[in-house]
Amino acid sequence: MAGIYSPEQEREIAYFLEKLHKSPMKYNYFGMGAKRWFHYAETAKSQTASKGIHILERILITQKVATIFDSLSAYGYRNFNIIDIGVGDGSPAYPVFRYLQYSKPRAKLRYNAIDISPDMLKSASRNIKETFKVYGEHYLFDIESGDFSHIARKLRQPSYGNLFMFLGSTFGNMLDMHQTLVNIRKSMAQDDYFLLGVELFNQKEEGKMLRDYYMAREAYDLVFTVLEHFGARRTDGEYRVSFNERASQVEAYFTPDKAIKLEIAGGDIALKKKEKIMLVWSVKFTPKMLVTLLSDAGYRIEMLATSYENNYALILVQPRV
Repeated sequence: MAGIYSPEQEREIAYFLEKLHKSPMKYNYFGMGAKRWFHYAETAKSQTASKGIHILERILITQKVATIFDSLSAYGYRNFNIIDIGVGDGSPAYPVFRYLQYSKPRAKLRYNAIDISPDMLKSASRNIKETFKVYGEHYLFDIESGDFSHIARKLRQPSYGNLFMFLGSTFGNMLDMHQTLVNIRKSMAQDDYFLLGVELFNQKEEGKMLRDYYMAREAYDLVFTVLEHFGARRTDGEYRVSFNERASQVEAYFTPDKAIKLEIAGGDIALKKKEKIMLVWSVKFTPKMLVTLLSDAGYRIEMLATSYENNYALILVQPRV
């Protein structure tokens, strides 16, 4: 897996590990990690039946997609730009394009993918364009690093409405959720819309949620990708999962049972024996948390819809004037 990260990315990874004692999740989706994610996603789809988060998201988008595009159409837009952030395999966008393809057959549709991983970008763009009659570009960019208004400006055209999307419940993995939301808002125009999908905290399902993190070997393969790339082995320590009630997030840690040297950023860094390295942080929101977070980042909420069992939410927002 040599060469999958740039020198700047390796330095950031080294900082995360040495100073924050975290393995940055966004870098798990490069090279072999991307292949692991695709395998994990397929396994999850086959095992979760009607209650999986991905299935709930598709159902909720399908139920609300007409409302979403009624809002954009109220501005007189006849064509649509979909700006997909953190794209995965592109499948979360399927219900959107399926609706547009049949309800607005004369509309010109553009799919514009933004992600830090070239592997994920290529997969999502290919899958969408093979499935739907769309055109567009993909852009390699880390949305945690700043706004992407330089990209958004290229996409704005007369008669095109812009829908930014951040689906797949990845938002809860951001290191700084407030700044990520601010970066997206700064990239938007006043009449753009932003659709966010997140997991909600459901106390009744807490035990099952933690078991899923423990039992899914594919998930552990994925979140160990960064450490493994630089020389760690899973047999070098212990993996534990817990729920942090104060932060309302699932946390998974790797604790080495001996000192480990990682070859990274032009030198070596050491993971000390019994030093916890956080591999996963995944926030499970409440509606109140979402409203506060979005308001503080400068958004006005247009729609907030939850799944039947209140474990998933879709939020449609605009920048607040």
